[in-house]
Amino acid sequence: MRRCDTCGKENRESANFCWNCATPLPVFQPKESDRQWLAQSLTNIPNTRSPNDITAPLNAQNIPARSRDAQEDMMHDENPPTHRLFAGRYEIPTDAPPGPVTVLDTNPWRRCWACGSGGNDEGESYCMDCGAALEQRSYPAYLSQSSDLSGPALIPNLTATLPQDLLPELIDQVQEGEATLTVLNDSGRGAITPPIEEILALGVGATLAHLLVDLHAAGLALGKLSPANLEALAAGKTRLRDAPGLRHVEVEMQPAAFQSDLADLAELLEQLTATPRTTQRLDEDEAVVATDVEAGSLIQVLRDVRTGGIATAHDLAERLQSILDERTRPASLRQIVGAHTDVGIVRDHNEDSYLTLQLDLNNNSQAQGWGIYIVSDGMGGHAAGEVASSLAIRSAAELLIGAYMATAVRPDTIYDEAHARTLVRQAIQQANEAIIAEGRSQGNDMGATITMALVSGDRAIIGNVGDSRTYLYRDGKLCRISKDHSLVMRLVELGQINDDEIYTHPQRNAVLRSLGDKSNVEVDIFSERLRPGDALLLCSDGQWEMTRDVEIERILSREANPQSTCEALVAAANQAGGEDNIASVLVRFA
Repeated sequence: MRRCDTCGKENRESANFCWNCATPLPVFQPKESDRQWLAQSLTNIPNTRSPNDITAPLNAQNIPARSRDAQEDMMHDENPPTHRLFAGRYEIPTDAPPGPVTVLDTNPWRRCWACGSGGNDEGESYCMDCGAALEQRSYPAYLSQSSDLSGPALIPNLTATLPQDLLPELIDQVQEGEATLTVLNDSGRGAITPPIEEILALGVGATLAHLLVDLHAAGLALGKLSPANLEALAAGKTRLRDAPGLRHVEVEMQPAAFQSDLADLAELLEQLTATPRTTQRLDEDEAVVATDVEAGSLIQVLRDVRTGGIATAHDLAERLQSILDERTRPASLRQIVGAHTDVGIVRDHNEDSYLTLQLDLNNNSQAQGWGIYIVSDGMGGHAAGEVASSLAIRSAAELLIGAYMATAVRPDTIYDEAHARTLVRQAIQQANEAIIAEGRSQGNDMGATITMALVSGDRAIIGNVGDSRTYLYRDGKLCRISKDHSLVMRLVELGQINDDEIYTHPQRNAVLRSLGDKSNVEVDIFSERLRPGDALLLCSDGQWEMTRDVEIERILSREANPQSTCEALVAAANQAGGEDNIASVLVRFA
């Protein structure tokens, strides 16, 4: 036995904490000879405690017996007890009807509320495994007739793994006569609070639809749920806090009951996303646009459930899971990267900077790839422009590496486009703040443009400030993704000049938006879905002004190797005059 140094109580050899006072038990115990000496010493201490001492231990000899009249009064009490013990353990209301009920566990030592240990002995005050106080605690429960089980009382009869993981967690089920009490665990986590983002609702919907598949196979219907029945877990996952409508369904009634489950799930998803049911009057053109937007969306799935287009839980689970995977599981594409920069012919120093960072993971023949690609054109003259562009790429990359790339390799990480867009915006904002801080400390007016791409598989998020550009090259055609924040582009938008005049306008170098100008820079964010054979080209204005889009397209179609392509692009810019610094990054996808 292990003795507690604090209170002297004996504990089992396997105990980590004292059952009496919760003190951690020491690794090393006193020798047996020391214990015998201590026991002998304690027995020689005279007993000076008086019989009336209030600290004297209570026992059968010093507890006054109740009078016969008092006992009879209790038997004829006009206020009968409001609670009773169920199965000798759980205190429940005396007149509790079948259904949900709150119970008090009067034997908390049987199961530790904190760690779930069942190894504590009767009467212990603290868990011997985790040290938690073993206090009487209330739990949600479900009272039902043993001959007519429903709700959570049916859970122990399910053998499939998924329902056990998604339905409420049971900690006990006991019987007393014809009644069954099913006690549920109270995790302390809150319910899901609407509205939630559609991507999270898709995850919840797909999970519950898969649950319906197993329940329907077992002849059970789930019944109507509300957001309050759903427990919020990490990473958008959920578990049911309660399943009040769970029930057996007779074979002839199953088609109607199972279809009702689908309609109830659709209604739940509408509540979670605060999606209104509206009747719209659209003309033919508007109808085409609405159809394109809603195809493959949660709204369309809910509509198909209501109209009978989705008739089984299996079909609903497949539809929701397909949309969820399409949005959160990027397809793997191999990234082949090239990059080159040059001072040009006219300038005496290079203010352009670029960064390429590629990360590949192949686990169990499953390939995944990520990339960060940035081009920045510095402004502010010698010893300022090059500092600004360097700060821009390093500051932006630092945030993305720490906040995105470090977690992307985890096996349970899912792609979240909204999160990726937010991080790209934050990365560029961090670059802006770094340039402003350095400019103030150096006493100069440095600045920079930036264009960048955060790539995850076949998904790319492009961020842009200024007139450095990102292009998509697909099927032999070059298409500009980013939008120039320049005076000449604004004049094009106003219809005062055409696209070709951009290259010759006397104010073509006037930039309307750049890093280092304002404390909160406005960032343009674009999302692209990539295909095998595509390429992303990021370049400074020294590239696209000199070679123009037609020449860039010709070089990309001629050169297959990305590094050779970038070198050819820079050479073409110099051959056309090389009036500015040149930087190009090319990423081909296969």
